Amino acid sequence: MIQEQDRSHHPRPGSPAVAEPFVPALGVHALTRFYDRLIAGALAERSWKKRLVERVAPAPDDIVVDLGCGTGTLAIMLKEACREARVIGIDPDEAMLGPARDKVRSASVEVDLRTGRADRLPLGDGSVTKVVSSLVFHHMQRNTKRAALHEAYRVLRPGGRLVLADWAKPHDLLMRLAYLPVQIADGFPNTRDNLQGLLPVLVQEAGFRQVSETYRRRTALGSLAFVEATR
Repeated sequence: MIQEQDRSHHPRPGSPAVAEPFVPALGVHALTRFYDRLIAGALAERSWKKRLVERVAPAPDDIVVDLGCGTGTLAIMLKEACREARVIGIDPDEAMLGPARDKVRSASVEVDLRTGRADRLPLGDGSVTKVVSSLVFHHMQRNTKRAALHEAYRVLRPGGRLVLADWAKPHDLLMRLAYLPVQIADGFPNTRDNLQGLLPVLVQEAGFRQVSETYRRRTALGSLAFVEATR
């Protein structure tokens, strides 16, 4: 059973004292309605998300959290990969969760969609088996990244897995230039850690073990990589 707890008055050490406003999917709320089309077209989304689902490998006894689930594409793919697994999608943006609910209904699957922040997860300690996140951490400033990773560590059971897909240190100059629109849209301070390849370092600092980069690819908006780790 998933245990929920009110953490609003008990922030985890290292969490920001006042929650930072979240950065919308494309930098500003006015562009949210274009998100699915842009990601699908510019990033060949289905191709690498299919590989991401394979890396997560949802199983019948799994409770999988899609952290920053957006419009629900990945959460639905995870559920379709294993109907017996429980999938929970968490996102702070109701403008994204509305379309996610519509897509879940259209797909005829059961996904538990909740409003929540990565650095204040509405889940109990050790209550899930896997946490996955796709193109979310580059939206966060470093202290929020750290708080979110501590939260992922907290909610995972011992032996649970973390799988992140996000922007990484560029392959070359071309990929560095391709990343500039992401930085302009989502903020240079937020995106700098990804550019410098620091996401695996931050994951390890949060207490995870067996941290590794398991996949890299070039995209129209820069170098994308998977970072995996064990609780």
